[in-house]
Order: sequence, then structure tokens, then C-alpha cells
Amino acid sequence: VYSFWTKTTTDLVPTFTLSNYAKIFSKALYPRIIGNSLRIGLITSGICVLASYPVAYSLTFKYKRLQDFALYLILISLFSSYLVRVYAWKTILGTNGLINQILITLRLIEEPVTFLLYSPTSVIITLVFILIPFTVLPIFSSLQNINLDLLEAARDLGANSAQTFFRVILPLSMPGIVSGFTFSFILAAGDYVTPQMVGGTSGLMIGRIVADQFGMIYDWPFGSALSYFTILLLILVVAFINWALRATKLRREF
Repeated sequence: VYSFWTKTTTDLVPTFTLSNYAKIFSKALYPRIIGNSLRIGLITSGICVLASYPVAYSLTFKYKRLQDFALYLILISLFSSYLVRVYAWKTILGTNGLINQILITLRLIEEPVTFLLYSPTSVIITLVFILIPFTVLPIFSSLQNINLDLLEAARDLGANSAQTFFRVILPLSMPGIVSGFTFSFILAAGDYVTPQMVGGTSGLMIGRIVADQFGMIYDWPFGSALSYFTILLLILVVAFINWALRATKLRREF
């Protein structure tokens, strides 16, 4: 409702207007930051899925004895403070951080590199570390629901390991992949604490702009318009991914 109101110097006026949505396109800054947020969200969620699938697959089919211990560690990471994890990566990626110290010790560089921190790369690295549990758990759950008789049937019909994986396991685990991708994508694209702490100006994302509208500028109507426009884009991206997967027949139903 606020997104259709106007703001005066002292109050909010409940008059219907679309000017707040038009304001999004009045400057190139806002579409560029929204695009940057979607790009970082897609890259982060893609890396999370690619990193999580081997872990979930191994725990399901290779190292079943380690399932409880590994899941315990994953769940424990969710209980640790979000800010502590961000600060940890800020320290690791800093000029005096672990990565620079290792590179200097190995004599690969002569002085600390600065591009690791306050860049889109540092935002992606930190978000991947934080959001990995949100992709591991759905994928692991979907793999657990696969009937092992189907794998035996595939082998009886002459399928090798690769064919069994791509024609049986991967399609049946696609709901978990989509769930994990969706969770991590939405959380990454809407984050504003991580970009603020490790992103710098080049890693600025739309969450920071929205937070400023409510907390600093007090332009709630424009902040609301930015929020709901971004939500609409997120819904469209997720819907397109679902459509693409159905079109390529990689999933049966979700």
C-alpha cells in the first residue's frame, strides 16, 4: 500500500500514484543495482548447487555412515551468528587475512592483493559459505527419497553409472535442486548486510538501497516500490527456471 502513496517532508500522503515505480527507471542507478543483485544471486545459487550436490550425493550413496555427523555439522553452522560468519570472511579476505598471508608465504605475491575484499567476488564467496546449508539439505532430502529399486532396474537394463545418474538420479533429484537453488537465490539477491560489509561500492545490492529508504531517508513509498518490484523480478526468474526445466524434461513434477 505504501508503494502507491507519496511522501512529504513530514508525513506520508495516502494518495494513489505510480510515481514511485516510475522513479525506479528515472535513473540508471536503480536498474543497474537491481541487475547486479540478480546477477550475484544467480551466480551464488549456481555455485551453491554445484558445491552441494556432490556432498549430498556422497552422503546418500557413498558414505552413509557419515550422514548423521555431516548433517549435524551442517545444522550447527545454521545456529552460528550470521554477522560472525560475515566478519570471519571479511578477516580472511582482508589485506592481512589468511589468503594473502598464504600467498605471501608461498611467494606467489610480494604484497597483499586488495581485490579479494570490497568487490562482487568477496560478496559471492561470503554468500556461498553462508547459504550452502540451504542447498545441501533439500538436495539430500530429494536423494533420500529415490527408490533404490529404480537404480537396480536401470543396471539390469544395461545402464552404466553415468547413464543411471543422468537418466534416473538427476531427474528424480531435480525438485531438491530447484528448492535449494530457489532458497539460495532469493536469500542472496535480497541480502544487504553482506554487501555492506564486504562488497564496497562495486558490490552494492538492492537490499542496501531499500534499507536506506526506510532507515535513513525515510522514503517508505519508494522503498516499498523498490521492494515489490524486486520481488516481482525474483518471481519471474524462478518461474522462468521452472519453465526451462519443464521444457527440457529434466523434471517430472514439483
